[in-house]
Amino acid sequence: MLNVRRKSKWDLRDIWEGICYVTRTGCQWRLLPIGYPPWQTVYWYFRRWTMDGTIEIAHQEIRKAIRREEGKKESASIGIIDSCSVRMNATSGMQHGIDGNKKIKELKRHVIADSPGNRCCCTHAANIHDSKGAKQVLGKFNNSKCDEPNLEQIFADAGYRGKLIKWVKEQLKMNRTIVKRRDKTIQWAVQPKRWIMERTFAWLLNFRRLVINYERTPEFAISYICLAMMCLMVKNIN
Repeated sequence: MLNVRRKSKWDLRDIWEGICYVTRTGCQWRLLPIGYPPWQTVYWYFRRWTMDGTIEIAHQEIRKAIRREEGKKESASIGIIDSCSVRMNATSGMQHGIDGNKKIKELKRHVIADSPGNRCCCTHAANIHDSKGAKQVLGKFNNSKCDEPNLEQIFADAGYRGKLIKWVKEQLKMNRTIVKRRDKTIQWAVQPKRWIMERTFAWLLNFRRLVINYERTPEFAISYICLAMMCLMVKNIN
């Protein structure tokens, strides 16, 4: 007997738009409006595409397409790393910690970005210092899905000083540049390269699903970040 694959009842574009709707509005899956496929179907595809890496791969392909249109190489030569703390709700099943500066229980998003947008990210407890959490996100470059053969320079703020410089040179064969703030007596000014990450974090907070972390696993949290960046990047594709 031939193994015939059953044709899907719902258009994949409608399912994709349903996933983007949840990312943008932050609503619960069960509250997906009428007009989209059933929420069970949309969530099933979201979970499947998260676990098999489809969402992350699609994000990278869109990023590469934008770089080609801008006349750049697909692989970036420089990256900017930074982290931001995000509040967690009672149902979040991920690691959490107390941010010593803000005195609240939070989760940290660690992101590496190039000039167009998000590149690679991970999540960890807020009580882990940036210099230690950076090894998690930088270590993802050993994964084939996050391969950046041309990446040579990493820009970071003063929180990434210490032994991390030696680790980046030995393990990743990259250079790291610390962009320090100017003297407090000098008028405020935009810091070179660091403003790119601040802009990216501001973009992400326009998606209500990312304002507070509701996810139970790191994989789902990273998928929502990739989805948000894809929604932003597709606007720049001609």
